[in-house]
Amino acid sequence: MSERRFLVYTVSAVMLLVLIHLYHSELSSYLNPENYIAFHTILEFFSIAVSFSIFSYVWKSFVFSKSRRLLLLAFLFFILGVLDLFHTLTFKGMPFFITESSIAKATWFWILARIIGAVLMVLVLILPDRKLTIDPRRTCLTLCAVILSVIIFLVFKYENSLPLLVIEGEGTTVLKNLMEYGVSFLYFISIVVSLYFYNEGKNGQHLFIALAFTFLFLSELVFTIYQSVYDIDNFTGHLYKALGYIFIMKGFYFSTIADDSFLKNPQEKLWRQTEEMIQTHYGIIFRLTKQENDFIHQIVGGGLLEDLGFSPNEINGKTLVEFLPVKAARIERYYECVWKNNEKIVFDVEIGGDTYAISLVPVMNNGEVVEIAGAVMGIVKYSRLDRCSRSTKAGAM
Repeated sequence: MSERRFLVYTVSAVMLLVLIHLYHSELSSYLNPENYIAFHTILEFFSIAVSFSIFSYVWKSFVFSKSRRLLLLAFLFFILGVLDLFHTLTFKGMPFFITESSIAKATWFWILARIIGAVLMVLVLILPDRKLTIDPRRTCLTLCAVILSVIIFLVFKYENSLPLLVIEGEGTTVLKNLMEYGVSFLYFISIVVSLYFYNEGKNGQHLFIALAFTFLFLSELVFTIYQSVYDIDNFTGHLYKALGYIFIMKGFYFSTIADDSFLKNPQEKLWRQTEEMIQTHYGIIFRLTKQENDFIHQIVGGGLLEDLGFSPNEINGKTLVEFLPVKAARIERYYECVWKNNEKIVFDVEIGGDTYAISLVPVMNNGEVVEIAGAVMGIVKYSRLDRCSRSTKAGAM
């Protein structure tokens, strides 16, 4: 995410809202209330899937990360996922779920999810991260389950006693608007904090997060002006929320997975570094196994392969006769010598006018050769170090 793209997305989001407002009546005619429940369910289930996937990933990775911030993030999205699920299942027009679906229940689940989410989002951003010495996951899960149970019980039990948030056909009440404005303010703070972090470290992850909060901020503002739970404004609010969750995935979720070094123990980190070194090494690392009388090649890595005009698919699982028939007879004599005599051999071969050194080392198991490890390096006519030395001397003069 670049600054330019951030501005383009932000301006586009605002302009889209302006266009929807200008063509409100025309667009409303295309939105069939009978289809709205399906659209609403799809958009909400997308957000729910994102929430539970983030929770599952952080729960699993906490054993390695021990991060307080990620743990708070996990349970934040666990709470959001559960409350959004109940909001969806109780939305007016949905099938019977514990009680009849209603605007009151769905709206209270919605606003409580937004308030809790906005508060915890700010805490995730501003609280310094640290490694936890204990594993509080089960305790936190139990606490969240208790809080959610209380909220769900109260909404279902006292639905008709709770203050009205939406009057169908008239719009949102003052109480709901005040709560939505409070949530919007918290999202605005989150935008400012994310942009501040970006300005400090120029990390594109913070632009993704700021963009996510921008869409969520606009979504909350839209939810103060709709008149019916089936109208175009309500649909727009849910659409912007889904777009916000896409950028949450980009910022919080995918960047965490991409930077998953905490998931690897020292041995795994060493192996990853070794793999990266092999792939960037200017040579070829390969393995040989013997099937009957044929030596089968498997490329491990190296940058020289492309210079020789080969791809791994042209070599992997193949014999020399299949991809280098001209030199096959000579080279395979060395293969055979290493395999039969358990010897280390280094020899040179000319390919395309250039000379290459090939080293072969037997790999033993229970006293028998089971594999050959090979390496290919190009032989240059003069040392690069000598050339660099000459360049350095010339520069000094």
